[in-house]
Amino acid sequence: MDIGIISTRYAKTLLRFATDNKEEDHVYKEMTTLAAIFQKVPELLQTLTNPVVDDANKSAILVCAACGSTEASNSTSRFVDLVVRNHRASMMHFIALAFCSLYSKSKSIIRGSLTVPVSVSESTSQKLRQMVEARTKSNVEFIVNVDPKIEGGFILQYDTYRLDASLRTQLLQLRRSLS
Repeated sequence: MDIGIISTRYAKTLLRFATDNKEEDHVYKEMTTLAAIFQKVPELLQTLTNPVVDDANKSAILVCAACGSTEASNSTSRFVDLVVRNHRASMMHFIALAFCSLYSKSKSIIRGSLTVPVSVSESTSQKLRQMVEARTKSNVEFIVNVDPKIEGGFILQYDTYRLDASLRTQLLQLRRSLS
């Protein structure tokens, strides 16, 4: 069976279970954290696939990675136990990503980002976020990235839309048109 199909099935189950327990927002934060931890700590996957590590420790490691020092939600704890018991711990990264995607769809949340050469004020980023929310009629998780390499202007991205008004891109286009 395909990893994508399996992880999506588990993610749907977790979303349904968390929604029934009215913990979906808490579980979303935990799965977002877990997905980020898998990106930052590649050794986590090696630990989960290590046959020397028993199931109880694998569950504890996953719950700790998802929650840190805060207490895990009941839905997350029980779900992690189920995943480990079914020998799917190595897929937990994909399950967490699939859950975040399904949750975002169910709550009409899209991700957006603004890349600028220097930091901008909070009011400017709020105005752009509100503009994107008005245009998409969705809630937007908006982050601002500072990248001096773009030299000037900005790059606005959300959903499948990308507006690149950076000086670097405009200079590249000018060079291409002259050659």
